[in-house]
Amino acid sequence: MSLLAQELSLKMRSTILKDAVIKSNSWLESCIVGWRCCVGKWVRMEGTTVLGEDVIVKDEMYINGGQVLPHKSIATSVPEPQIIM
Repeated sequence: MSLLAQELSLKMRSTILKDAVIKSNSWLESCIVGWRCCVGKWVRMEGTTVLGEDVIVKDEMYINGGQVLPHKSIATSVPEPQIIM
């Protein structure tokens, strides 16, 4: 398993799958991060957020309960639970 979690990232009750990158100062609570995902700096994800395979979350995003299908890039915050296709 190769997870790259850079300094000062917090992952509480979360599952991080193989080859995922969690950049510095990100907060993940009750999340599932899929294979080969990249979570940017200063990201906050909570509310049972699920990222499919190869999802990119840009820096400084907030995701609350988002379900993101594979191979997507998230460049705007998701304040309410929703499915992102």
